[in-house]
Amino acid sequence: MRRRDLFLALLPPILWATGYSLRKGGLQHFQPLFTTAMMYAIAGVILFRPSSGIKTPLRWLIIISVFGFGLQSALIFYGVSLVDTSLANLVVQAQVPSAILAAWLLGLERLNPLRMAGVALAILGIAVVVGMPKPGEAYLGLICILAGTASWGLGQALIRLRSRDSIRQLIGAMSLLAVPQLLAASLLVEDDHLGRLMTGSAYEWFGVVFLGVGSFVVAYLIWYGLLERNRMDQVAPFALLMPLVGMFNGVVFFDETLTPSFLFGAALVLSGLVITIMARDARRVGAPTPRVGTPAG
Repeated sequence: MRRRDLFLALLPPILWATGYSLRKGGLQHFQPLFTTAMMYAIAGVILFRPSSGIKTPLRWLIIISVFGFGLQSALIFYGVSLVDTSLANLVVQAQVPSAILAAWLLGLERLNPLRMAGVALAILGIAVVVGMPKPGEAYLGLICILAGTASWGLGQALIRLRSRDSIRQLIGAMSLLAVPQLLAASLLVEDDHLGRLMTGSAYEWFGVVFLGVGSFVVAYLIWYGLLERNRMDQVAPFALLMPLVGMFNGVVFFDETLTPSFLFGAALVLSGLVITIMARDARRVGAPTPRVGTPAG
């Protein structure tokens, strides 16, 4: 990997983790579903190119947009609004084992013993963190995040199985399709949308724009650009920086405390992810880049 790509590889996990941190402000004011709808609208307008058309069948576009975008984002972002930044950045890493298990169920992956051990270790670490004493609201948030990661994993497997478009065009189309889903759900369970739009502070609006442009569009374009120029096993480990940056943001900017139990669980999760990524990609060195997303949410 060239020196320029090494620098670029640091940016997506930093943007993803910072996005989760900024979501706290935007999600609390604009509400989770409405915030997510605005984020996808921004990303879809930037990424989708109508002149290029869509090759993926419509029924699969709709199914993928539900599981891989609308449903997973609604669950994860609602969960993020209820838990600490450090915890959210760590537990959302369950997307990696979720994607692997979903791919295995659909016949896209083989679970060799090393990969199974990595998945098990990551799940054990998440169980340690989830099992720590927390306010009742935080448990609901964690359940939503974990359910969202399972939905994301299924969506990623379906992308690999049914997508016929480039990653940029597919993400743009999926983002636009997710907007009406999230708006409909937001109108049912959230309130005062116009009032919140009118009273949002500069910080809260910055959080929404950063989510759509920085954490989504810029981060994904850099990430997939790296995957086009480098092997997956060279790029994927940089995603493990996301929970570390999230912990740093939580401690420095949100006065969160990292307990020994949390750090132990985090070490188990990161160790499991290292094993899982290395085991998965070692088999694919030199193979074409798979059409699968990243642990971003």
